[in-house]
Amino acid sequence: MDDFLEQVVARKRRGASEALYYAAWIFLAVFAFVGLTNLTGMLYTGEDGGVRFSAVSLALGAAFLGAAFLLWKATFTLRTEYDYSFTNGVIDVARVMNRKKRAFLTTVETKELRAAGEAGSAVYQKWAREDGVKLHKWYVNGDAKLYFFAFERKGARHLMLLELNEEMAKLIFSRRYMPASAWDGAYRGV
Repeated sequence: MDDFLEQVVARKRRGASEALYYAAWIFLAVFAFVGLTNLTGMLYTGEDGGVRFSAVSLALGAAFLGAAFLLWKATFTLRTEYDYSFTNGVIDVARVMNRKKRAFLTTVETKELRAAGEAGSAVYQKWAREDGVKLHKWYVNGDAKLYFFAFERKGARHLMLLELNEEMAKLIFSRRYMPASAWDGAYRGV
């Protein structure tokens, strides 16, 4: 029988991020309108009847359309969620942006782990201080209980932080899947 568990991590307090999301869309529409209006004014008829070019209108149009584009990109980060799944010793992590766009982040087998446990432990501090370690913060609630997983891939050292619920942590840190050499012993719920 396969051991499979999936967890979706979303913001607990979404009021402020939802307000920012809708405000960003309002400003995006205003900036896009102003940008397009400026672009339509870059060619105009002069006093002599000839066609003239306004560099100021082009610059303002490009600036406002650029700001609208940046706001559009920012809306994806305001509604970020993470999907974790665990299947027979394999941890899969994906980011879901704006509840639509899913981006695969990584897959790690527990037998590949060099260290794992609760963030804040002595082993975590050791890994976090090492030079050249790539830190992946794949969680959304800063006040949540975090777990770290350290592994090496293609010559690079990685340290990922995940926001696991109790059921997921219990399954991942079970003796059946977690190698004794990787587990720092900080997770006592097993």
